[in-house]
Amino acid sequence: MKKVTMQDIADRLNITKNSVSQALGNKNGVSEQTKLAVFKMADELGYKYKKEIAREVVKEKFALLATSFALSQRSFFGEIIDNMKQSIIAHQAELIIFPVTDEEAEKNQLPEQLTKENWTGIFLLSHINTVYSKKVIELGMPVVLIDHHDPHLKADAVISQNKDGAFTAVEFLIENKHQKIGFLGDTTFSPSYEERFEGYKKALQYYQIPFNEKYAITRIKEEQTTLYRTLDELDELPTAWFCVNSGLGFILNTYLQSKGYNIPKDLSIICFDNTEFTVLSNPPLTTMCTNLSFMGEKAVELMYNRVRKPDEGFVHLALATNLIARDSVGENKKTDSATES
Repeated sequence: MKKVTMQDIADRLNITKNSVSQALGNKNGVSEQTKLAVFKMADELGYKYKKEIAREVVKEKFALLATSFALSQRSFFGEIIDNMKQSIIAHQAELIIFPVTDEEAEKNQLPEQLTKENWTGIFLLSHINTVYSKKVIELGMPVVLIDHHDPHLKADAVISQNKDGAFTAVEFLIENKHQKIGFLGDTTFSPSYEERFEGYKKALQYYQIPFNEKYAITRIKEEQTTLYRTLDELDELPTAWFCVNSGLGFILNTYLQSKGYNIPKDLSIICFDNTEFTVLSNPPLTTMCTNLSFMGEKAVELMYNRVRKPDEGFVHLALATNLIARDSVGENKKTDSATES
C-alpha cells in the first residue's frame, strides 16, 4: 500500500503542501477552519501525525438543552448560563444552546445536531421530561443535570437544598408568629417542588403545628386565571403562604391585594428563587435564594470531572440557600381565628 503523504492531503483539499504542513504543526499561517479540514482529511486517509496537536486546535464543545420556557426565565436560568459561558470560554471551549419546544419534548425529539456530532459533554438545564432526558443520557456522552434530578436519571447533578431551604422559609414565618401557613406549588412538576413541600411539612412537624390539608395547594398551574379560581374556592385563607417559586408568589400577591388585603399587615408571603418577580412585586417578596452564578460554576466543574474520570460514581451536589428578608413577611397580629376570605 502506498504511503500517504502531505501532498495527498493537499491534493484532496485543493491547498498547498506548505499549508498542510503549517496546519499539522499548528502554525499561524493558516486558518482554524483549514487546520480542522486538514486533521479530518489526515484521519480519513490514515496519515500519521501528532494527535495532541489536533486536540490543541479542535475546541472542546458542549451542548446545553433546556425548554424554551426555561430559557425565557432570564433572571434565573440566564444567570446560570452566563456564568457557564464564562467558565467554558476560560477553558477555551464552546457552549452551544439548544432550545427544546413543547412539541419536541412531547415527541422526545432530540436536536439533529446533537445526535450527529461528537460533543465533549451535554448539560440538561431544569426539567424537560424524564423520557427525553434519558434519551440524551443514552447518547453515551458525559451529562450534567442543572437544577433538576430524578431517580431514573443516572447522571451528575447540581441542585439547590430544596428541603432545607423550604424548612428555613416556613420557620421564618413561624418565628413571625404564623401558625396557619399555606403551601402553593405543583409538586408533580419536578422533584424540586416535591422536596420543597416535604421541607414545608417538616417545619410544621418540628414546631408541632398540625398539617392542614386545606391550606396545601399541591396541584396548580403557574398562571393567573387558574390560581385566582383555586383561591376563590377556599373557605378561608391562612395568615401566611409559602410558594415554591417567585412566579407563584408574584401572582398570589397580586390576587390578595385585588381582594383588599394588605401585605404583610393582613397576610405574609415567602417564596423560593430570587428572580425579577421578587423585586417587581409590591411589596418586594421575601425569598430563599440560591447563588446562581455558583451553580453554573459548579455545573462546569462537575462536567470536567466527569470528562476526566468517566467511570467514577455519580455526584449530586446540593447548594445551600440563603434567606433574603424583604417586606412581604410581617408579624402575625391575629388571634387563633383564621383569616376570612
